[in-house]
Amino acid sequence: MDAYCIIIDSRLMAARLPRCLATLNHAVARYPDKVDIRVVSDDDNDSLATLTRRIGAHFEPVPLRSIGARGNEAVRRTPINTLIFPTPRMHLIADWLDKVDHLLTHHQWDAVLLTPRRRPLPQGLKRLWQRESGAGTLCVRRDWFERIGGFDPSLDESAHSDLLVRLRACQARVLEFPL
Repeated sequence: MDAYCIIIDSRLMAARLPRCLATLNHAVARYPDKVDIRVVSDDDNDSLATLTRRIGAHFEPVPLRSIGARGNEAVRRTPINTLIFPTPRMHLIADWLDKVDHLLTHHQWDAVLLTPRRRPLPQGLKRLWQRESGAGTLCVRRDWFERIGGFDPSLDESAHSDLLVRLRACQARVLEFPL
C-alpha cells in the first residue's frame, strides 16, 4: 500500500470536523505507518489541536486567508505522493482507503473522486433536476497536483471543485467512484 496524506481544512469542515476525524481514525488505526492526517487552520486553536492529536493527526496553523492557499501550503509541507482532500459531504465506508489504493496503484488512475452512492431518480425528475458532480473526497497523485499548479490560492469553498475541473481539462485520468 502507498502512503497517503489526508489534508483537512478546519474552516471547510466547520462543525463536521469531529465526525470527519472519527471516520478517518479507522484508516489511521488500520494503516498507522501509511496514513498521515493533517488538519490545517488559519489560526492557532488549542482545542482544535487537542482534538486532532487525540486521533494521532497533525495540527498545522497556516495563517493564509483562503482554503486554496492553505491547501497548497499543507501539500508543500508533506513529502507524501498521494494526497486526499475530504469535503464536508463525504460519506466514507470502512474499506474506502483499500479501494482508493487499488484504483490508484493497480488501475493507474491519476485521481479518484469518491462520491456518495445515490439512488436513481424517477424518469420524470431526471430532466428537472441535474445533479452536480464534484461533491466528494478527492484523491490525487502529487505529480498531477503540482503539474496543474495546485489549488487556486484565491478560491475558498470552490477550490476543490476548481482543482477537479482543471485536472479533467488537462487530460488527467479521473475516476468518479461511488461509495
